[in-house]
Amino acid sequence: MYKQEVIDFYNARTNYDNDATRNRAIALFDYATPFPGQSVLDVATGTGNIAIQAAKKVCASGSVIGIDIATELLKITQQKIQAENLSNVQLIEVDAEAYQPESNEFDAIYCSYAIVLFPNIPTILGSWYRCLKSGGFIAFTCSSEDSYLALSIVEACAKHGITLPNLHEPLGTPDRIQHVLTQAKFNQIEIHPQQMGTYLGLEKAQSRWNGQFWLHTDNPLRELKPEKIRQIKASYDDEIAALETEQGVWHKELIYYVVARKP
Repeated sequence: MYKQEVIDFYNARTNYDNDATRNRAIALFDYATPFPGQSVLDVATGTGNIAIQAAKKVCASGSVIGIDIATELLKITQQKIQAENLSNVQLIEVDAEAYQPESNEFDAIYCSYAIVLFPNIPTILGSWYRCLKSGGFIAFTCSSEDSYLALSIVEACAKHGITLPNLHEPLGTPDRIQHVLTQAKFNQIEIHPQQMGTYLGLEKAQSRWNGQFWLHTDNPLRELKPEKIRQIKASYDDEIAALETEQGVWHKELIYYVVARKP
C-alpha cells in the first residue's frame, strides 16, 4: 500500500517542474560534480533535473541512469531528454530498493529530496555503497525534522491519541546524518544546511496539511474514519494559528545538502 501511495502521489505531480524545484535540485552540483567520462546514477529521478544536468557534465563519453517508480514523471523526463538531444541518459522504471546494478558500477549517485521515502535508509545506503566505485560519492538532500510544519502535524495527531511518525526524523539533524553515513562506511562526509523557509499567511499555512496524506510506511491515518481526521485537522489548524505573527506563520524549510564518499 505504501509504495502505491508514493507512485500515485508522484504520478499526479505532472506540474512539478518550475524554476524553484529545478534550482533546488541541481544545487547539489554546487557540492559534488561528476567529471567527463564518469558514470552516474540518479535515484528517484522524477522529472530528470539531476539526470539531465549530470548527462551534460559527464559529456558523451560518460553515462547516466535515472531510475524512478513514477511512470508519468519518467514520460516527462524522456521528453526533456529528447528535446535536449541527449544520447547518454537511460531511464529505468524500477523500485530503487529492487534495483541491483553491478558492484563498483558508478562514480556518483544522486538522490534529490527522496531518500526519506525509503523505509529502510541504512539498507538503501548499503546498496549505494556496494554499487559505488572506490573514491566515488553519493549526494542527496533531506530536511530537518522540524521543517514543513511537521512537528505541528505530529502534535495535532498526538492530542487525539494518534502516534504519527515524522518521516524527516531519521535524517532530521546533522548528527543523525553523520551517524547513519558513518555506519554505512562512508567517509569525507559534508553537510551543507540551506534555509529556504518563508512566512505564509494563516490560511495557506493551515492548508499545508489536509489530514489525508502522509508518506510514511507506518501511517496510522490510513485507518482513521473521516470524522477523526476532521478532528485532528481542527487541532492542527489551532496549532498553526498559535504560531501566527505579524509577518505570518514561519514555514521552516531547512534543507541539508549532503555529500559522502566511499573510501
